[in-house]
Amino acid sequence: MKKTLLSSIMLCSVLMVAQNKTLTNATHSEPAHAFKKSNLQAFKGTKFSSVNKTSSQVGSAWFNQVDFIELIQPNTQVFSAMHVFPDSAIIWGYDSGNLPVNPYIHRAANYMDPYFMAQQTIITDKLTTYFLDSVSVGYLYERNTGLADNTADSLIIQVIAEKTANNYDLTTFSYQDITYNYATDKVTMTILKRIAIPLTYADTCSGSVYKQIVVATPGIAGQINSKKIGTVISFKPGYTYTTTDVLLGDATNPATKNIFMVLSSEQNGLGTDPTYFGTLADYTSDMNMSFILPTDVKYNINASGWNGYFLPTYAYTAPFAYESHDIGYKLRVASLPVGIEELEKNGFTLGQNVPNPFSNESTINYQLANDAKSALFTVSDVTGRVVSTELVNTNKGSHSIKLPSYASGLYYYTLSVDGIITSKKMIVE
Repeated sequence: MKKTLLSSIMLCSVLMVAQNKTLTNATHSEPAHAFKKSNLQAFKGTKFSSVNKTSSQVGSAWFNQVDFIELIQPNTQVFSAMHVFPDSAIIWGYDSGNLPVNPYIHRAANYMDPYFMAQQTIITDKLTTYFLDSVSVGYLYERNTGLADNTADSLIIQVIAEKTANNYDLTTFSYQDITYNYATDKVTMTILKRIAIPLTYADTCSGSVYKQIVVATPGIAGQINSKKIGTVISFKPGYTYTTTDVLLGDATNPATKNIFMVLSSEQNGLGTDPTYFGTLADYTSDMNMSFILPTDVKYNINASGWNGYFLPTYAYTAPFAYESHDIGYKLRVASLPVGIEELEKNGFTLGQNVPNPFSNESTINYQLANDAKSALFTVSDVTGRVVSTELVNTNKGSHSIKLPSYASGLYYYTLSVDGIITSKKMIVE
């Protein structure tokens, strides 16, 4: 499959001069499996539903770019299986001229911004702390070394943390890159968790019927301020191989070794460019950007400035078939605390405004342990200038305050109950 990077005119405007990431003229031909829409619907029917919504900032939900696209523009994605193999010595398959083709993609990865996913409502502001419960990978695994579990193949999943120092601008949108050290063959990000999943004969896929691996990720600390989270996928074969072995065979050249492929999609149909749904040039709105580790970056021979970095799939134009990998995250947000200690200590609690950030209006909840003599609510900007002040309900129980629209910026809101003061911050976009 031919791949063409963004034009040099577009990339000249990219704010990545420090990395000197420029046009790559090389093209690579590789086989790819395409899937029927009926197969996709059967797969998604067990995993995603538009009713997978919960109360704001309570509960759990799956976050996945493929699901997001399917929700907002149903039945438009075109899916392919993207091979993942550790090096290029083995023969991947054969082209139409019966010439051997070597592997080109050695790792699949993505970063995900949970705040921007529209099919959920549990993370409604950028200050939310969430927990990662599980990771899912849509895949196709073909086992060509026999029916018995005589080969210890493994899928390696590495969950990586946000690293804001790696925020870059690629033409019209921003993204967070993933760094790679070719000398050590390691991702040089903070690894939150590494999981090795054995692949057995039971994991094989026949007739291009792909499956999904779901694995729990216990022990990862809560991600504060709705930080982005990422995953790097690699395949570790349990066999030795030579340059003449074949991963994807045909009648003339039968496959001799096992192969692992990640399900990926072209967002807007075959031969189309991807669409970016975040805020242009704002890395904080970047969501679920997918990446590949190609051969030239893996071996540090890329002549266009990408050495040391995963290549974002958005850097390719159509007909690149692997724009969005089917890598999902099950995130959990604990129920909003009732603030018993704060209620007992101060006699009241003040909640975070929802949504936050907001542009038109937002709501703040507070609770009084007993009737109060006075309750004053104040909003101030970062300079301390009071923007608004109002007397609010002083009766025992739970109450709400509606916020109007303010000019964009950071604000602090304060509730003073009988002289005791509590403050929180909010963002207006």
